[in-house]
Amino acid sequence: MNTVLIEKMKMLVVFMFILGFNSNFAQGYYSGGVALTFELEDKEKSCFTETFLGGKRYVFSYQVIKGGNQDVDAWVVSPNGKILYKEQRKEGDEFTFDPSKGDFQFCFGNQFSTISHKTIFFDISPEDPDSLAVEAGDKTPRVQTLTENACDEIHYAMRGVVEHQRDYRLKEAIGRHVAEGLNNRVFWWSIVQAFILLAIGFGQVFILKTFFTEKLPAQNKPVETST
Repeated sequence: MNTVLIEKMKMLVVFMFILGFNSNFAQGYYSGGVALTFELEDKEKSCFTETFLGGKRYVFSYQVIKGGNQDVDAWVVSPNGKILYKEQRKEGDEFTFDPSKGDFQFCFGNQFSTISHKTIFFDISPEDPDSLAVEAGDKTPRVQTLTENACDEIHYAMRGVVEHQRDYRLKEAIGRHVAEGLNNRVFWWSIVQAFILLAIGFGQVFILKTFFTEKLPAQNKPVETST
């Protein structure tokens, strides 16, 4: 009976989450990581600092949403100044690392671009999420009850839901910007084609008109002479 009740509770929580019934839960759930979308101007670079306590693996991922060829330079610098990761002109990537205690820098560069700025999304999240008890501050090892195990399973399932929704939103944003850019190019190309057709039409009418226009011979006026 308890197992059936727990399964129904899982389905109810997942259903409520998907419908957006509790958006505050979705926002608070992802408190274990950092996610940010920002704009990077042309010929500029930007660095973000995050403090880690060590003892846990993290995943750093980024994606260029729009701008230019949708590429950017990215690198990660450890507290002692060592470059742990560096890639140039990539649309997106993922990097897993074991941070030591200290401040890490996550940098993005757009110095190679002269006219286009970029919109970039990046995310720093633990590879293995903590249980609800650890996130609540209870770090003492102990045997969990059946209800606590069920809550942790829901917690991990919600993390997967958040990640999938994030990926879908990124793909939707990238697709929307591609479609808007294509629509803008088609619009202006259609205007150019319309002007070309009008010019060709007027030119053909003018040329045909000259074919059917009769040129009258010039008449010489008589010259008056004085007697």
